[in-house]
Amino acid sequence: MKAIRIHQYGDAGTLKLEDIPPLSIADDQILIRIRDAGVNPIDWKIRQGYMKQVMRATFPMTIGQDFAGEVVDVGKAVTQFAVGERVFGFAQGTYAEYAAAPASTVAAIPNSIDFATAAALPTAGSTALQIIRDVVAAKLGMNVLIQGAAGGVGSYASQIARNLGARVIGTATGADIEYLKSLGIDEVVDYKRERFEDKATGMDAVIDLVGGETLSRSYAVVKKGGVLATTVQLVDESAAQRAGIRAVQVVMKRNAADLAELVRLVEQGAVKPRFDKTMSLSQAREAQELSETGKTQGKVILKVA
Repeated sequence: MKAIRIHQYGDAGTLKLEDIPPLSIADDQILIRIRDAGVNPIDWKIRQGYMKQVMRATFPMTIGQDFAGEVVDVGKAVTQFAVGERVFGFAQGTYAEYAAAPASTVAAIPNSIDFATAAALPTAGSTALQIIRDVVAAKLGMNVLIQGAAGGVGSYASQIARNLGARVIGTATGADIEYLKSLGIDEVVDYKRERFEDKATGMDAVIDLVGGETLSRSYAVVKKGGVLATTVQLVDESAAQRAGIRAVQVVMKRNAADLAELVRLVEQGAVKPRFDKTMSLSQAREAQELSETGKTQGKVILKVA
C-alpha cells in the first residue's frame, strides 16, 4: 500500500510517498480503505515536531488523522460496523491507501453525504462542536465573538453557534468577509481596518482561534461571568480573574457521537464545509505547504482513491 511518511521531524520536504506493508488491526479496530483525507494544521505541526512533548512520534510515521472511506475488515470486538460500510472519522496515518481506526472514533456516512464532505469534518468540526456546545453552551440570545471566524474551526463554530440561536460577531478580512456574510453571520469585523473592541463589548463568550495579541485583547470584551475559549495557546488565568470570567484552553476529544452529530447538522443544512482545493495523495507536500501559509480559503482534501 502507498502512504505518505516522514522519517524525521522537519519541513514539508520530509514527506515521502512510499510503499509500505499491509496493516493489521487490533480487536477494537477497523481497517479502512481511504477515499479522502482531510489536511489539518495539526498534521504539519506534528511533522515539524511542535507536538513532540505531548505526542512523540515513532519513525517512520504515516501522517494524517482525518479520513472518509470504506470498511474492508473489522476486529473481533467490533459489532457496530460491517465490511463495505461508508465511514469517516479519526485514525493514525490517513495520508495512505489504508488506515486502522479505533471503532470508537468512527461514524457512518449517510447516503446523502459524499466522501470529501465527510473527510472535511472530523478535526475542525469536532473542535468547533465541543467549544460551542460544551464550553460556551450557546443558546438563543447569547452574544458570541469568534476570532478567526472564517477559518477551519471558525467556519464550523460560526454555523453551529447560529444554529443554536446565538448572535455571532466574526472577525475576518478580504474575501472571508463575504463568505461570513453568506453564512448569515450577524456582524463581521474587518480586523485589518477595525478594532473588534469597537463593535463587540459585553460578550457572553469569545472564541479565540488566532492567539497572540488578539487573544490578549479579547479578555476585556467578555462580560463578567462570561467565558473565553481558545484552541491555540495557554490562557492567562490572572487576566481572566481580573475580568471576572472563565478562560478555557480547549483540547478536542475524539468520539463517534460527535461525528454522528456533525453529519446530522450537515444533513439538516445547518453546517456546510468550505472547500479550497482537492489534491492527489502524491501532492501531500504541496497540500501541507498550502496549509502552512494560513491563506487557504477552506478545506484542503487529499483524494486517495
